[in-house]
This record gives sequence, structure tokens and C-alpha cells, in this order.
Amino acid sequence: MTLDGTGIEPFAVLEAASESILVTDADLERPGPIIVYANPSFEQMTGWTAREVIGQSPRILQGASTDLSIFLGMRETLESGHRWEGQTVNYLKNGRQFVMEWSITPLRDKAGQITHFVAVQRDVTARVEAERRLAQAQQAAREADRKKANLARYFSPAMVETLAQRDHPLGPVRRQAIAVLFVDIVGFVAISESLPPERVVGLLRSFYRRMAKVIFAQRGSIENFSGDALMALFGVPTPTGREATDALHAAVSIIDEVEHWNAKRIGAGRSPIDVGVSANFGMVVLGDIGTRESMSFTAIGATVNTASRMQELCRVLQSRLVVSQSLIAQAREESGDQLVVLRRLSDGGHHSLRGVALPVNVWTCV
Repeated sequence: MTLDGTGIEPFAVLEAASESILVTDADLERPGPIIVYANPSFEQMTGWTAREVIGQSPRILQGASTDLSIFLGMRETLESGHRWEGQTVNYLKNGRQFVMEWSITPLRDKAGQITHFVAVQRDVTARVEAERRLAQAQQAAREADRKKANLARYFSPAMVETLAQRDHPLGPVRRQAIAVLFVDIVGFVAISESLPPERVVGLLRSFYRRMAKVIFAQRGSIENFSGDALMALFGVPTPTGREATDALHAAVSIIDEVEHWNAKRIGAGRSPIDVGVSANFGMVVLGDIGTRESMSFTAIGATVNTASRMQELCRVLQSRLVVSQSLIAQAREESGDQLVVLRRLSDGGHHSLRGVALPVNVWTCV
């Protein structure tokens, strides 16, 4: 028998096929089905010869890692005359695992009875491994993007690119001397109550954007945004030797930035914005705090608490800027007494702060 009009023998087609082909009888009861034919490609793929497997069950290819659950429903599918497809780990003659993908199609006689099953098999190990590596790469890329997004909450874009290359970008939990700066909008509650919600959000976005620009320009990082306030750190994640100097420049630059912003607001017929800035220098504890689902890098300790309480002195002393003597002393040690920005500050004396044991010597903006 030949294929219609071609003179080609079907057997020759099976023998020449590049994919592995097995033919079994139609008896699905164990120990069946029984292999009645295996083409040369099956021999090349599995290491078994046709002579060795004919009379055997295809289960000869199975082993400890074969997922037998994929065969659930196979018998029902084949007996109903439909094609069945599957993929699992099978074994070569030498015992090596490989991933096999195959489809099994029922063959019928002229009376419509199923007489045999033809299984076309492929070794897809390389493809599965490539897909696994691709999935890993995609997951790694998503994780890298997530880490960069988290870093972008704290650092300038240039610093994010540098830190993203590190396995532990923010370092371990540790004690470190840094400068801490707080800034908030004075009278924000009253402002927010007088504006529609959209205007309030727009105001905060403009405020945060301007503050971030100044802080990042002075190598600072933003620890968090909270309502109308933010907390910035200088010397994180890596000490620079200019933490106090950078914080001092940032503090004064914030005042200048707000003046520039207010000039634009007044020109647009809007009310000016007032801010309070406080900064301190000293030892803190740095590290990630929270749960696996919600983690945040932060600084805690007396230095942070004092800087936060100094915000109250902005109102008491009617100064937009209040910095501690410890920050001034450290800035002088880093940059010398001739530091130009010091000319804009004057000694504001000692003041008691709520929750702070000893009075704090502060400086204010002239």
C-alpha cells in the first residue's frame, strides 16, 4: 500500500520521521498497552533499540521523577477517540532524565474500531530549561525593578543606579553618626481645610518634588514622607565625611527654594507657603524595620527625636530654620570655620525641648 498518488510507502514515512514515533496496541489494561513499533528517531532519542522495546509497555521510560498525575484522564480521552497530549520527566536507557512531550492519537480500522495508538514524542529538555532560565531572569528583573523602586523612595536617581548593583544596598543594622533633617509646612491643617482635595494633593506633590531636588543635590536621602512633612538623612547608606556640611547646605537651600516657590505662587495669585526646618547631628540606629510584606529603612534614636522636637522651636523663635550646636560643630570640623553658609546663621541660645532631658543649644537663620 502506498500513499494515494505518490508511490510512497507509509512505513518509509515513519522510518524517516525526525520525531520519535511509537505504535502500541489498543489494550490499555496493564501490562498494556504493548509497543509494536518504534522508529529510528525513538532509538536515537532514548538509547533503546526497537528490538528491545517491542513487546514492552511504554512505562519502560518512566522512573522515580515521572509525574504520573499527568496520566489522569488519559485512558478516558483515548478510549473516546480523542488525541491526548502530555509532558513529564522520563528516562533514557542509560538512566539519565529528560523531559518528554508527546501526543497520542488513536488509529481506527475500517469498522471504526480503535486498533492502535500512535505516540509522537519529543525531547523538550532544552526548551524547558530555557523557559526555566527565562522565568528566573524575568523574576530577577522584576525583583531588581522592585528593589530599585524601593531605593528610589530614599535616594536620587544616580545613587539608585549605584546601590542597585549591591546585594545589600542599605547595609546591615548598625549605629552610625549621621545628620537628620526635618521639614514641614507651617499651618498645613488650615491650608488643607481651605482648599479642594485636588489642590491639596497638588500642593504636596510640588512641595515634595522641590524638597527632594534640594536634598538629593546635597547627597541626602529621604527617609519618609508623612503628610506635610519629610525626614531626610545625610551619610546614608555610606558615610561621606561631610554629613553635617551637606545637611547644613540642604537646610539653607530649602529656605531659598521656598522663597523662589513663593515668588511664583504670589505671581500666580496664590498664598505663600511657610516651612519649618530643623537639623541635628549624632549617633542613630539604622536598619530595615517592619514585616516582610511592608519593610522600611529608617533611623531611630535620641538624635532623631531631638531633631524632630526642634521643629517646635521654629514657631517659638519665629525662624524658618533651627539647627543644633552639634550639627554646627561637626560642620566646622568637616569644612572649617570659614564655611560660607555659617554666615547666614546666628546663635539662638539654649532651649528646653519636650521629651529631651537637657537643654539644646540651637542656631537660627539670620
